[in-house]
This record gives sequence, C-alpha cells and structure tokens, in this order.
Amino acid sequence: MTSPSGPYPQTEFQSAILRVVLTGALLILLSAVMSIPILYQTTTLWYKTGADKAMLYAAQYIGLVALILLYLQAVLSARGSFLDQVFGPPLLLRLHRLNGLFLLLLAASHILLVLVPEGLANLPLGIKFWPELVGAALFVLLTLLVALSYFRETINLPYKVWKLFHGPAGYLALVLVTVHVAFVSESFEKIVPRILLLGLFTLTVLWIVGVKYIFDRRGSNPE
Repeated sequence: MTSPSGPYPQTEFQSAILRVVLTGALLILLSAVMSIPILYQTTTLWYKTGADKAMLYAAQYIGLVALILLYLQAVLSARGSFLDQVFGPPLLLRLHRLNGLFLLLLAASHILLVLVPEGLANLPLGIKFWPELVGAALFVLLTLLVALSYFRETINLPYKVWKLFHGPAGYLALVLVTVHVAFVSESFEKIVPRILLLGLFTLTVLWIVGVKYIFDRRGSNPE
C-alpha cells in the first residue's frame, strides 16, 4: 500500500526497511555512547571497588541510555511527515508514552545507583555541586511530565493547560540533560565525548526546528 500523501515514497515494504534502518542506527548510536565509560574513565571509579564500583558503572550506563532516550523522546514528540509515514502516528504515540515512563524509571535507578555507593548522608548539596542539582531538577521535571501525562484526566487538568506546560517543559528537559551530562562527568570533559554530546543535541534541535518551522509546518504532536 502506498501512502496517499506526503513527499516520502512509502510502500509497506519501504516502510519496513526504513524502520529496520532507523532502529539499527539507534542501536549503533547507543553502542557508541555506551563505550564512553570504558574509553574515558572517570577518576571517581579509580577509588571504588566491589559492589560500589559496579553500581557506579551501572549508574553511568543507565544515565547514558536515558540521555539517548530523552533525545529520542524529543524527536518522537516533534514527529513530522517522515516519521508519521514510516511508523504511523498511533505507534509513535505509544512509543512516546512508554518511552517517557521508561525514562523516569531509568532516571530514578540512575540516582539511586549514584547515591548508595557515596552514602545517602553525603548528598551533593551546595553551589559546588550545581551539575548534580541540575540533574535533580531534571528528575523533578521528568516526574511532573510523566505524572501529568498519565493522570491528566484523573485530576481533570484541561488539555490546553497540560499542553502549554508539556511542550516547553520537554524542551527544558532536553537542555537540562545536556548540561547535566556535559558537566557532571569527567568523561565528557574530553574532546570526543563532548563533541558527540553537543553534536547529538544540535541534531535533535535541528530536527525539531526543521519539522515544526521549515519542512513540516503542521508541527504535529503525538499527545
């Protein structure tokens, strides 16, 4: 079946191929990002052993997965004709909602795996730990985004009010996660990880701007 409209040629076979290609590209990107803790180790791990070291490694990997999925969340939110025709709006909506919930679970796991080895009595408070505080603010924001999305009808929150918060808050989350990762980890002080991070952020922003204001002025949103 051929898509009835839009500039992208889509038979079911072409759409299936594109889904495989895009999924493969996402997995390759994840693999590249997940290699950073190994290739660019932080000095914090030098002084940890046993379970503490394992938990901090796990926290790094979970944090990096959450980073990529948060960028993906912004892309899914912007959508556009291309993704609509490749995956279909209903699937994009389901992926967006499930990815948001998964992101919150990853963020909570990341925080616990960082705090437990350091001791809950040593919470990173104060201006000296501003990158950690940015991460805490991001977690609060993600919690609000997910909670309001899943319970909007339960609490009788008007759709227009919810949308007015959800869109800008999602973009703020994109900025916060980039700042948090760039400054909280020694790994991203190195030139290659820093370029990769800023490159992914830039491409995500360009996708959003392109979909909403240049190539697809519908600016559709999956919610």
